[in-house]
Amino acid sequence: MKVRRPLSAVLALTLAVVLAPAPAGTVEPIEDVGPIRRILVVTLPGVTWSEMRSAHLPHTENLVREAAVGVMSTQIGRGPASTPAAYLTLGAGTRSVDAGVDTGIALNPDELHGGVPAADILMRRLGRAPEGIAYLPVGAALDVNSRSPYGGVPGTLGDLLDGAGVERAVIANADAAEGFASDEPPPDGAYSRSAATFLMGTDGIVPHGDVGRGLLLEDPDAPFGRRFSPEVVLATFESVWDVEGPAVVVVEASDLSRAAGYARRSTPDQARALREQALRDADGLLGDLLDHVDPASDAVLVLSPVARSGAGMAVLRAPSVDGGLLRSATTRRDGYVHLADVAPSILTLMGVEPPTAMEGRSFDVAGAEGNRVTTLIDQGEAARARDERLPTVVQVIIAFLALLVLAVVQRDRLPRGGASVLRAVAIGALGIVPGTFLTALFPATVDSAVAYVSVVVTTAVVVGVVGGFLDHRRPGVGVLFGLGVVVTVIGIDLVLGAHLQVNTVFGYSTAVAGRFAGLGNLAFALFSAAGLALAVSLVDRYGERALPGAIGLLAAVVLLDGLPMLGADVGGVASMVPAFAVTAMLLGGRRPSGRHVVAFAAAALVAVAVFGLLDASRPASSQTHLARLGEHLVHGRFDAVRDTFVRRLQASFGSSQSAIWVIALGAIAVAGIHAVAHARGWIGPRATRWSRDRFATALAVGAAVLAGLGLVVNDSSIAVPATMLIVFVPVLVLRQTTPDEGAAR
Repeated sequence: MKVRRPLSAVLALTLAVVLAPAPAGTVEPIEDVGPIRRILVVTLPGVTWSEMRSAHLPHTENLVREAAVGVMSTQIGRGPASTPAAYLTLGAGTRSVDAGVDTGIALNPDELHGGVPAADILMRRLGRAPEGIAYLPVGAALDVNSRSPYGGVPGTLGDLLDGAGVERAVIANADAAEGFASDEPPPDGAYSRSAATFLMGTDGIVPHGDVGRGLLLEDPDAPFGRRFSPEVVLATFESVWDVEGPAVVVVEASDLSRAAGYARRSTPDQARALREQALRDADGLLGDLLDHVDPASDAVLVLSPVARSGAGMAVLRAPSVDGGLLRSATTRRDGYVHLADVAPSILTLMGVEPPTAMEGRSFDVAGAEGNRVTTLIDQGEAARARDERLPTVVQVIIAFLALLVLAVVQRDRLPRGGASVLRAVAIGALGIVPGTFLTALFPATVDSAVAYVSVVVTTAVVVGVVGGFLDHRRPGVGVLFGLGVVVTVIGIDLVLGAHLQVNTVFGYSTAVAGRFAGLGNLAFALFSAAGLALAVSLVDRYGERALPGAIGLLAAVVLLDGLPMLGADVGGVASMVPAFAVTAMLLGGRRPSGRHVVAFAAAALVAVAVFGLLDASRPASSQTHLARLGEHLVHGRFDAVRDTFVRRLQASFGSSQSAIWVIALGAIAVAGIHAVAHARGWIGPRATRWSRDRFATALAVGAAVLAGLGLVVNDSSIAVPATMLIVFVPVLVLRQTTPDEGAAR
């Protein structure tokens, strides 16, 4: 059998994808729309597309018909953003976190806090008392974000708009407390005015607007006994909207936040009634605001800064924007944008160049057919089903693999022919992986557990039966088939747009995703583990003549995972290059030295840099997060490159200090294992065991390096090496049950 030919074809196909010109699409950058005179931003806290449809909001629905729409990902880290963190992110253009103390305290110039006038507090904190809304904990917000995994700078949007001569105003008050007089300051913890951070500068000041209690009127039937006064809110809006120059005005439908906060104090039925009333009031407010907007020169952005599901609404109406789906280079998927994309989008609409330091990227508008809202709701349901199903699927797979290992331990007690059945079952276990991805092709699997199990089990059985037959005819070929199916399904999916990754258990959820395109961390773990095991198994089965093909396979896996138009996986490349290099070296009969380790680490950095530079050379609307690395390298910002990897460590281990301890303890463990192995003659100049079974050595060492680096440089912590076991355990079972007569070489 000639193994070079098919593997060369895989490598050639990958290179063809790289060199082929991007197909012409219907994506329109919003920079073609501007500059805009004014932007009205209306925030609807907690509102999702399904809630909007079920509530029958006429003004919102009319706006949606003539606007581009999408899902707003409100995810920051591993959970939905809090309201303060969401607004800080909107104002930073980069994911941000809140300080955790006094996060909602913003004051009008004439208000008191703790009995002290706002002007006196500002004099102490700023050295001056500017007019406007003051966000008091701005210093704490800047400090905590300078040390966060994301490095956001709250107030960046406000500073840039101010520098461009754009007026800023915020109208919001979601204060939540019962039983205090309306002319008294709210009690501690009742302030909920973090919407001010959307347009504040880095000094914490918003020049215009109102966040005071004067926006509210007493209503015994409303949550906390207060709600927006439509007349006061509209009068305030008119005073800041009717200006001659450019302006951005944010209006929060704060009654929605009050209703959400009051839900814990009321019965479920009453909470539902209060929420429905708040939705109707918000829709009426939106309609009144839209009456003051000129569609020919103004833009309207309606968004949900927070959502319990992590997936809110995003609606953009602007001149020349007529329908379609919102997307961005951050998500690279039609119908999805992120909180961090809002700031650069506002800047772009106002004719201001967004800084490259911002994590987010400006919106684009993609063409769409059919009912857009229905599509977004259906995708949300698929994400919900995926998130609910993931723990169960993982537990079932763990139990199945545990039984498989137990059967291997007890294989001497199996009846005649039991070993062959066990090998077929192990090959079928590999088929579970592609089965979970192929469920994306069958819509019925979203709502039906029976349909889901049927697709996964059928795929596993087919792979097991075919692989078992091949293995019986030609020992050692079955594992190649099983691993080949895993690599082929994921690889082809990447080439075709990674559609099988969306809302599948080992792909990424559009509700809680850190990414929406390319290869996620769990899929990387499966893809890289299968690629490494397949390369080792090829050389093990066919000998030295298969080594070039195995190396070509490893190279193709790196390209598929790392190329910006395919996997766009920084952590994956940084993990795979050293692991694959040491595996190839061991397969070739050579022992890595300290110099090789340094060279492999350098090669990983070079590979990431090359992919980043390649991404930076592409059109802005097509760029991914890899482009930011490329931009940093081009401009000599090596500290920013370092910070990128440090933040990945922080995201994976919780803090840089924890990461340092884990790495240090890991290094000590590796040194101890090395010393024991050297003392027992497993390695070193007198070692003979590794040469007798260098394939097992290559698999063990390569897997250890891949899992260790995957743990460190990805931001999913232990989930990455744990997921690799789904591939490695069946492979080890197959190695332990190899027929005594061996495989024909």
